[in-house]
Amino acid sequence: MKIDELAEKLNELKNLRAEKRSDGMVIYSKDSTDYDFFFSLGYKNKSLTDVGFDWSCLDDVKPADLHKALNLIDRFLHTPIDERFPEKKYRLMAMRYVGGPIAIKQYVTSLQASGDYMTFNFGSKENAGKWTDKELRNLSQWFPQEAVDAMKEPVEDD
Repeated sequence: MKIDELAEKLNELKNLRAEKRSDGMVIYSKDSTDYDFFFSLGYKNKSLTDVGFDWSCLDDVKPADLHKALNLIDRFLHTPIDERFPEKKYRLMAMRYVGGPIAIKQYVTSLQASGDYMTFNFGSKENAGKWTDKELRNLSQWFPQEAVDAMKEPVEDD
């Protein structure tokens, strides 16, 4: 189970609220303040013994929701750590001189690689192709990896 999936499923429960943070996730009862979470979970935790509990903050949590939350967390903890994180996606962009002395930023919408050449098709950000790190590393067969890295721009979650 990926982190985003865990947060989504926990937030679907009636009396719970999950909040992702840079180092992990905290889980609150629906109406709690930001300091009254009852679970704290690091993204690289391996078992329920590594999860932080504060049972005094369970006032509004129904037993059925707590049971479902524990099952979801246990399922997450049984997922190998490297599979928990969604793969980051990137756009490729370049500054191009299209029709004059001023360079404009354009995005790669598609590319074609064959034998001894590579062709980039450019367009707008909305039409830009999205690639994972693994896919972009494969491009190094035709194009220097340093150039690909210079063209990468992370795709923000919309």
